[in-house]
Amino acid sequence: MPATGSKSLGRLVAGFWVFNFILGALLLAAWVLSSKISIREFFISPTATLTATQSPSVTLTSSPTLTPSLSSTPTATRTPTTTLTPTQTATQTPSPIPFSDGPIVIGYSVENRPLEVFRFGTGPIGRMIIAGMHGGSEYNTIQLADLLIAYLQAHPEIVPANVTLYILRDLNPDGEARAHSPAGRANANGVDLNRNWDANWQKDWPRDYCWILTPVNGGSAAMSEPETRALSAFIEGHPSINALINYHSAALGIFAGGLPPDNYSIRLAKAVAAVTTYPYPPINTGCDYTGGFTDWANERGIAALDVELADHVHTDYDMNLKALVILLNFKR
Repeated sequence: MPATGSKSLGRLVAGFWVFNFILGALLLAAWVLSSKISIREFFISPTATLTATQSPSVTLTSSPTLTPSLSSTPTATRTPTTTLTPTQTATQTPSPIPFSDGPIVIGYSVENRPLEVFRFGTGPIGRMIIAGMHGGSEYNTIQLADLLIAYLQAHPEIVPANVTLYILRDLNPDGEARAHSPAGRANANGVDLNRNWDANWQKDWPRDYCWILTPVNGGSAAMSEPETRALSAFIEGHPSINALINYHSAALGIFAGGLPPDNYSIRLAKAVAAVTTYPYPPINTGCDYTGGFTDWANERGIAALDVELADHVHTDYDMNLKALVILLNFKR
């Protein structure tokens, strides 16, 4: 009996534990189902769970950060471009700088006196004034040239930015040194420098109605004189010169260059006559002018004038300041 009772008790205890185990399993299963957690998720390690949670966090944080960075890049690029634009515009439009230079020696007379040119401005269009071609006989033209040079040195800004002006103050310094009278008309070789140019040149010409106060000639050949050659070389070396005034005296008015005069020389003559008292057309004495400088210049496409002052004494300075402005601003 004792043995039989012991076995029954053992079976009872074992059954109790089996029942508790089954009951516990059923309760666990019910909890898992109510929490909607799979058995696999229940046994996943805590480390794996943290990794999965961090992944979307990194992605979500970095995405919005890139957006403002990209949009700011073109803004930064555009800013210096806008700033540079006005700077470049200002650099491309500099103010013209007044300029004067001289005397520049372009050659020498028969007696080795310098022939001097003064330059004003730096523009691409050339203009020129010549004085003293008849030396001391027309000394007031040299005085006028000196006054214009002094004025331009004090006021170089009156020369337009697109113009360069050249003034040859005395083409015949030997005649000027000889005498301030008719005896100073020719150069040291006895040549009238306004009869020595290669334009309808003649060594001699009919003297009726022409200069007869002193003996002069047209030279041994056209362009025979050093003064003539120096001026012609200067003009041909400066092809930008397209208008000029050659000053003489006295009283006959304005002669337009050309055989016959061209339209540009006529237009310039009329414009100078409009601001002076010098007549155009000039007074016709009947003289046959040969070997003339303005005719030579006109054959090279230059609007050219012989302008005669009112007498042999005065410079007509105020009127010729106006003529200077006409020359500087003449439109071809």
